[in-house]
Amino acid sequence: MTVLSMDRVGFSRDGQPIVQDVSFAVGEGEMIALLGPNGAGKTTILRLLLRLLRPDKGKILLDGRSLAGLRRRDLASRIAYVPQGHAVIFPYKVRDVVALGRLADTMFSPVASAADRAAADAAMGHLAVGHLADRSYAALSGGERQGVLIARALAQGARILVLDEPETGLDYGQQRRLFDLLRHLAAEGYAIVATTHDPLRAARTFARAILLRQGRIMDDGPAVTVLSEQSIATLYDFDA
Repeated sequence: MTVLSMDRVGFSRDGQPIVQDVSFAVGEGEMIALLGPNGAGKTTILRLLLRLLRPDKGKILLDGRSLAGLRRRDLASRIAYVPQGHAVIFPYKVRDVVALGRLADTMFSPVASAADRAAADAAMGHLAVGHLADRSYAALSGGERQGVLIARALAQGARILVLDEPETGLDYGQQRRLFDLLRHLAAEGYAIVATTHDPLRAARTFARAILLRQGRIMDDGPAVTVLSEQSIATLYDFDA
């Protein structure tokens, strides 16, 4: 079942096209990798899906409804964003960082409700980061932080996860654990869209790959098929 889609979407900045005639659909339980060189439009597509940007052309649908007409609160209940690992200024506890995912429901209440605390605890348990609950988020490793950020997204209640280069800054073991976790979530029906710069990792981890070049889709299909040596060479402009 399709949960999110782009239909002939275009977006320009200062008169320069960034995304051109992009169409694809995301189904329940599907893992999709967006790949392409810098400037190909990957991050812009994520921002369009999150409605941080508005398309100049085409339409974006969430559960068959126009993204443009949804309340921000309704959007947050369906789509969650997991950024690249980031630092924090204040030493928030992990439990508090995960509970931030409940803001769309709490309307910034200064006191977390029992339901919010339960949702945060359930999300941490789901991702096996409950033992970190009372630790400072700032003191965690890169891999631990990514797990906490995904827990925050789950606490939000969303079933569509949008991730921007989630492997950035992680060592090989942390990457393995992260992508094993994403596969597990996809098996539970979560839809996952992630940008990545690692074609080999994408071919091993994602069911589907969308290749972007100069703001257009160059190819879209099963990752193991689409990410051939020749297509990677063409995408990144080097000799195979």
